[in-house]
Amino acid sequence: MFNRTSVILLIAFVCIAAGGGVLLQSAPKTPIDAPIQKLSVVEAADQLDGFSLLTDGPLVPGVVMKDEAGQNVTFEAFRGKVVLFNLWATWCPPCIAEMPDLNALQDAFSGRDFAVVPVASGKQGRETPADFLRKRNLTALTTYYDPDSKFLRTFDLDTLPSTFILDKTGRMRGGVLGMADWQSTEAKTLIEAFLNE
Repeated sequence: MFNRTSVILLIAFVCIAAGGGVLLQSAPKTPIDAPIQKLSVVEAADQLDGFSLLTDGPLVPGVVMKDEAGQNVTFEAFRGKVVLFNLWATWCPPCIAEMPDLNALQDAFSGRDFAVVPVASGKQGRETPADFLRKRNLTALTTYYDPDSKFLRTFDLDTLPSTFILDKTGRMRGGVLGMADWQSTEAKTLIEAFLNE
């Protein structure tokens, strides 16, 4: 007959084993340095966890944001490029965790028709978004500003980070609410698929 200590140890073992199974299931499907496959956008979108593909995506709204010099910018400035548009804030822990991956993704596609466009939404923390990037040596990125959270209001969102992909014509083709693994092979395969359309 089991005594109380045995029952507690058994429950602990089951919990640890179940947790290990969850960890194994959430491991990346492919190694980070795996070669990028040539897939269609639909096939590639299906492989990136959390990414929702839009059919007949609308043009990105003409919301005016500010660059680091305080000049007005719209997404028209990026027409002809595949754009990964990321809404973030310096006080947002998931945003902070995601920024190095976005920086690495921009580096990986340097010299291609691709741009990561982080847009700091709403009020920020103690440091400006530009200072935040510089202090962490995230030099591949240039941040933009949406101090009135116009994008979040336009999309009726309250989630940071939120990330969208725009094609070369400026159409919104899909996105992720919350974090994604933007440095993964799946993310790079998706960007490659959009670039090859």
